[in-house]
Amino acid sequence: MIVIGITGGIASGKSTASSILKKEYNAYVFDGDKEAKLLLSNQEVSEKIIQSFPDLKSTNPKEIGKIVFKNENNQKKLNNIVHPVLRIEMMKRIDKVRNQKKHPIFINDAALIIESGSYEYYHDSGAYLILLTTSESIRIKRALSRGNLSEKSIRERIRLQWDDEKKKDYADYTIENNGSVDDLRSAIRFLVKEIKENAKIS
Repeated sequence: MIVIGITGGIASGKSTASSILKKEYNAYVFDGDKEAKLLLSNQEVSEKIIQSFPDLKSTNPKEIGKIVFKNENNQKKLNNIVHPVLRIEMMKRIDKVRNQKKHPIFINDAALIIESGSYEYYHDSGAYLILLTTSESIRIKRALSRGNLSEKSIRERIRLQWDDEKKKDYADYTIENNGSVDDLRSAIRFLVKEIKENAKIS
């Protein structure tokens, strides 16, 4: 089974890329964002977050977002609590899916693979890391169309994420996703073919 991480900033097209891989290649998709939100109901994780952020009355994602996306220190504090637990959950899931032998590809769809240091797993294990890059104006337009964040909130989140140029140094492959879904699909097909060839060689 080939393990691929798909990362990129807000509204860079990670979910769309994962959907294409699921539909066309029967990939198993581990949605890092959804899994992280599920972890907020874990008692141990929830207690640590409340202790670290005294102003929080609950670990509701919207409440957390109001505090965490205000500055880099708050984001780091939250990531230091959530990401180690999330990483363990992902590793368990990889083993489970590999043993089931139903999916040839495992996808970890997550925004902060590089920023959190999780990229080391991909470099050390023979897995692959794909970075999606998109212009800021397109990302803002896409994120606004979802209707759940204001432009100010979107810009705050972009500001707290690493610049694409910096992230390119950590990725095995980069897809520039400024075009259509068909363009993205073509790029993914090309990369999957290349990754499968590399996997055969190694």
